[in-house]
Amino acid sequence: MKLAEILKGCTPGKIQSVGVMQVIPLVSEMSDESFVSPNQSAKVSTSGYGTLVFKNEQKETMIIPPQAGYVVKQSAQDHALPHVGVVEGKKTASFDNAMCIQQSQGGYVASGEHNMMILPFPLREKAHKVRNNRGYDRLWRDISTLNNRAGVKSSSGAAHLEYFLNSFKEQLDRFVAEFEPVDKQVGAIILINGRVVGVERTPSYDYWTSIWSALIRECYGSLAIIEANDYDNKVPPTRVPLRKATSVSDLKAALKEASDEEYARVKKIVNDIADIDMGQKVDNTVSNSSGKVDVEELSSKRFVGQIVRKGETVVYASLVATKEWRDNEEWNEAESFEM
Repeated sequence: MKLAEILKGCTPGKIQSVGVMQVIPLVSEMSDESFVSPNQSAKVSTSGYGTLVFKNEQKETMIIPPQAGYVVKQSAQDHALPHVGVVEGKKTASFDNAMCIQQSQGGYVASGEHNMMILPFPLREKAHKVRNNRGYDRLWRDISTLNNRAGVKSSSGAAHLEYFLNSFKEQLDRFVAEFEPVDKQVGAIILINGRVVGVERTPSYDYWTSIWSALIRECYGSLAIIEANDYDNKVPPTRVPLRKATSVSDLKAALKEASDEEYARVKKIVNDIADIDMGQKVDNTVSNSSGKVDVEELSSKRFVGQIVRKGETVVYASLVATKEWRDNEEWNEAESFEM
């Protein structure tokens, strides 16, 4: 399957740019209201370490985003689900391959309408690769690596994701205020430091709005914070400095020039990835009253993730750039030699 097929029926909105992060809204006239997110319909709990329970209180089918997590205020072990979950309408489903994301905290999460987050970007590929494994502690080493990379210190040294989230709370909150959903938006392409790091598509406008904060805040916001520090706030190649203006009308012209040039630069990057072929494999099939829903893994050297298909229609997709590709992106994208 090509990336362009996943985004079929979508058109790009106006690019939103703040610092090292850029977001291309994906808008569509198609909105499938037969699916809901956990933030729209779920009561969530844990029934054991490594087991997340979702009670779908709506009649629509619930799609749980891959790497959805719950950091609760209770004295209980925070958890995350490493893969897409599908729960039929008015049903309850348990997932016993969830991951604990708070090493030294005990206790089970009581059933409630807990706010969903999505794991920070550096953890998403790690979680995806072990999504079918067991072992509630299998992400602890990666959480410790993330905390160390971000300069987050703890007296215990334990692998607690909330240490990272609490350390950067103000910066993460700022992303939610600076990037906003637009009319008829169902997804987004996210760039950081001029490189595509994620492609997200959801079934409907309401679904997108319900998970937007989790994506832009904890997931992609975390990477923007880390990379802004890594690159000493160097201006990304897709950002265009504003030229000096001599009047208000000239300032408007300068803003349009910069916006048009940014769009041209980003357009080339996105068009380059639209034709990428990704391997396709069925992970799970769920049959319910509204028909069959397939959860599939997509993978390539450049992206990994999962999609949800209803028949031939891709109703949900969440893909992240691989670490291997990102580590070698400058070489991979270099111009071929010519005499």
